[in-house]
Amino acid sequence: MSERGMRATVFVGAVVAVFSFGMATAGEKGQGISAEEALKRLQEGNARFVAGTPRHPHEARQWRSRLEKGQHPFAVILGCSDSRVPPELVFDQGFGDLFVVRVAGNVVDTDVTASIEYAVDHLGTRLILVMGHSHCGAVTAALDLLGHPDGEPAEIVSLLYRMEPAVMGLPKELPREQRIERAVSRNVQRSVQRLSRVPDLRRKIKANTIQIVGAVFDMHTGKVGLLK
Repeated sequence: MSERGMRATVFVGAVVAVFSFGMATAGEKGQGISAEEALKRLQEGNARFVAGTPRHPHEARQWRSRLEKGQHPFAVILGCSDSRVPPELVFDQGFGDLFVVRVAGNVVDTDVTASIEYAVDHLGTRLILVMGHSHCGAVTAALDLLGHPDGEPAEIVSLLYRMEPAVMGLPKELPREQRIERAVSRNVQRSVQRLSRVPDLRRKIKANTIQIVGAVFDMHTGKVGLLK
């Protein structure tokens, strides 16, 4: 083979190697990322969102094509179904970055738990973040309607009762908005507690291989604040 042919072969091989590496990186993006690093990525993305300088990463067709081979999101987000709080935008992430489970009031039931366990056990995700939000309609409904659920479908009443512990016992002298704010935080903390008691997840927490954290999204500022 001529020297020119050898150079061409080496060049093509290098291009293929780089392209193949890029595909592996997309498919394996979440593997090996610690919960601490995942949380840092979320916080950095939210900071960009708040500052009005989002990058809108991982939206290109080439990136989406690479993901056809598999997914390894770096974080699980359990959030509310509210149309005003899309996690991918709030954290400035793109296709394949987040494994999102959304249900009104970010409550935990069997289906939610199973979905989260799938991401942890089969996709290698190490961070679970439960995100509530200000002005949550589900929490507000639980606060206002649990004492008078007449007229609501049984399914809605069942959902509201899942949030009952978060709204019970709040000081009645507090203004309504403050009661809702406290109930939102308590509801997030309750979901974190319920997930932390799931045997599969509890074992991984004790082994320090995953973390479950709670947070609240402020719809006015756009900031996601972690709960202690």
